[in-house]
Amino acid sequence: MDRLPKRVVIVDGYSTGVFYMPLLKELGIEVIHVRSTPVSLNAHITDIANAALKKNATYFTALVDGARPFEEIVEEVSAYKPVAVIPGCETGVELADQLAHFWGLPGNDLAFSRARRDKFAMYEAVSKAGLRHLDYGRFAASPPLVSWVKQKNRFPVVIKPARSAGADGLHICRSLDEVEQAFEKLTGMNTIFGEPNTSVIAQEFADGYEVVVNTVSCKGWHRVTDLWRYSKTITADGRSVYDGAELVPDFGEVTDEVLGYAFAVLDALKITIGAAHTEIMVTADGPVLIECGARAMGGSFSQTLLRSCLGYTQLEVSLDAYLSPDTFRARWDRPYALLRYALFKFLASTRKGMLDAIPGVTLLAGLPSVKGGNFLGSLESGEVERTVDLFTSPADIYLCHEDRRVLHEDVSLIRDLEKEAQNLLFEMSPDHAQGHNPEWYLELPDDLWLKPEEVGKPDADTIWKALGLREGVEALDCPCGDARVGIHLARRGVRITGIDVNPRFIQKAKERFAAEGLPGDFSVGDMRDIRFEGRFEYIINWFNSFGYFDIETDFYVLKLFWKALRPDGSLLIEAPNRSNIIANTRKIIQKDGHELARHWDDLTERLYAPAEVNVNGEKKTVWVGSRMYSISQYRLLFRLARFSSVDVYDENLNPFSDEARRAIFIAHKT
Repeated sequence: MDRLPKRVVIVDGYSTGVFYMPLLKELGIEVIHVRSTPVSLNAHITDIANAALKKNATYFTALVDGARPFEEIVEEVSAYKPVAVIPGCETGVELADQLAHFWGLPGNDLAFSRARRDKFAMYEAVSKAGLRHLDYGRFAASPPLVSWVKQKNRFPVVIKPARSAGADGLHICRSLDEVEQAFEKLTGMNTIFGEPNTSVIAQEFADGYEVVVNTVSCKGWHRVTDLWRYSKTITADGRSVYDGAELVPDFGEVTDEVLGYAFAVLDALKITIGAAHTEIMVTADGPVLIECGARAMGGSFSQTLLRSCLGYTQLEVSLDAYLSPDTFRARWDRPYALLRYALFKFLASTRKGMLDAIPGVTLLAGLPSVKGGNFLGSLESGEVERTVDLFTSPADIYLCHEDRRVLHEDVSLIRDLEKEAQNLLFEMSPDHAQGHNPEWYLELPDDLWLKPEEVGKPDADTIWKALGLREGVEALDCPCGDARVGIHLARRGVRITGIDVNPRFIQKAKERFAAEGLPGDFSVGDMRDIRFEGRFEYIINWFNSFGYFDIETDFYVLKLFWKALRPDGSLLIEAPNRSNIIANTRKIIQKDGHELARHWDDLTERLYAPAEVNVNGEKKTVWVGSRMYSISQYRLLFRLARFSSVDVYDENLNPFSDEARRAIFIAHKT
């Protein structure tokens, strides 16, 4: 770079702006941080600011209160003789403009500062520049808003705050009632930045797909740093929620048109220096602006991952523009290209509640393109909110791979988990009234575990047929109980290895086999501790024997089963159909003659039952808490555990249907 300056002012170094500090330190440049919002402000931005400033405390030469008269700010900061002023995030844009203008430093046209923050002023500037724009209006009262919507007579219509970000407060309305409700909701609350919504923006709904053009400008010349394509979902109440952001090499045949439009927007907003983040909807009629931020793209994405995909980051290029403007264009006037593909997935929760665990961390770690994630908010709070915007997303997943196909396969699986298996990502806490005993299965009397002796042979017949067993094959029966099923398979020549945690069951199994002179290897053990590798052609997990543990441990057991199988081996798991779960599980009569009461908890997806047991002469209630996975959840768990395919049958080995009482899964290893 050119001669290195000594000090740079960062205004609101939050969100992605936190990454400016380590970059400046590497360059030997001191950071003067100016905080534009009051410390006492009751808003989401305050929490973000406090966390960022605490994390980066060692990088700052000075922390300046920017929520006071402008004259006091410049008096304090002028002593440091800054050579550049950079906005760290959306809230810092206007104050950064003012400070740069005051000191005569590189900055964007102060006259258009409001247009770079206020969406109405932004659309006005774009309109006056003759660029295509969506129909829009600003309204401080409901009647004129309703009148405008009636006049346009086009639904859906977008209602959103004038000054916010991250889809905060954005509503997709499909009726006048929804328009009025959105207006009342927005004008009765502040933005995430703590600013009151005194009016709302109404805007024509753009039908198309959303892309992002990230740039860095220097002396009015614009350089593309990265291109993205967003995916979004609409919640039941009409909220638009970010689903993911994919780093892309181009936008196909519309690339040149989109980039030309984006640069024209930058010119219309008089953005001549620094980072910009332009969101554009590509419609059948061409590109049209959603909004443009005169700062780096938010999201706090992994800079290391982005650098591996691009060879640089938007922030690095931005610093180059501010600190080495005379040589900037010569260095960066080269084609945009990707080294690797990346996608950032924003997880969504359809539920609200306290967390028991976050199994998603473990389950997703094995996917080939998953390189990391951010579950910190959920881990620290111990709860999840129902996702209504980017800020209530419980976690982010970072995916990166040389093969774009692998990337898309993995994110497709993650979306399936969100849709079909929320508990596999975020495991909800049970009702405290039911207690929390993770080893309940060790305290139940033997009679509650075993099916009647006479059903052993029919069960064995079903297993034989389902797996296509034959004489001489080797099978692991885990858990095996007292071998009242396994003995019938052994009589047909199957070599049985049986494992069960109950020593009395194992002793009975040994006696059964010894009485008939049949070979069998039985031992007391826990399915979490099996250590076989490529030994068995078949593994049998019969009669509600999966789902004893937490989700992460259940998944771990599946991986142990996979490891214990030979190539082309098969795992059989039998379980009740979760639809009409009470009817599909057997009635259990306790020794006192009373039926064991059962109830289904839809939040934790467990079947609970209070069993009365006798411990040293004293009665004790043990809460049975079997997890009952859905068909979709089983399929997803098998995929995550590397099983290549799975077949599902009913109790009669017909193709599974919703009317089935039981489900028999045959998962295959290749």
